[in-house]
Amino acid sequence: MEGHIMDSEKAEKLEDESRYKILSREELLAYVDKGDTLADIGSGTGFFTDDLALKADKVYAVDFQEGMHKFYRDKGVPENVELINSKASNLDIESIDLIVSILSLHEIDLDKSLKRFKQVLGTEGSLLFVDWSKNAVTDNIPPREKMYTAEEARKKISNLFKVKKCEERYDTFLISAVRK
Repeated sequence: MEGHIMDSEKAEKLEDESRYKILSREELLAYVDKGDTLADIGSGTGFFTDDLALKADKVYAVDFQEGMHKFYRDKGVPENVELINSKASNLDIESIDLIVSILSLHEIDLDKSLKRFKQVLGTEGSLLFVDWSKNAVTDNIPPREKMYTAEEARKKISNLFKVKKCEERYDTFLISAVRK
């Protein structure tokens, strides 16, 4: 599935405040408990990572493109954020509380990554995925063959996790799940 990748040469586009229309800071932070340790998969320039760092104790910003990390370092990385250069399926972190992926699910090997996520998450660990939907109205999205509908993603996720929320939104979907 790793085929539609935002080129780090275009990283500046990921800093657009209009991204909060997809997931507001308040909604994102509602999934984070004070003191959590979490991983932001596909963290890119740290746009959403910076918000997560406001509430979490420790945030691992995971992206396999060093160019994204360079942009983030130049922008300024909060003290409680550690940059990790890795693909989601190779995540090498000990026990964490929450894994977040915003607009990156279509870029990872989901089956392989979910297995790794289950190993990495603590016994009460949870997932939050927001991604472009195959049902999107707009055409300004990644190639549809790389994407899932909420239901398609829910089915894959529910093999290893208990899905608590699954909803199609305008152009995107949101899924939250906990470890079984």
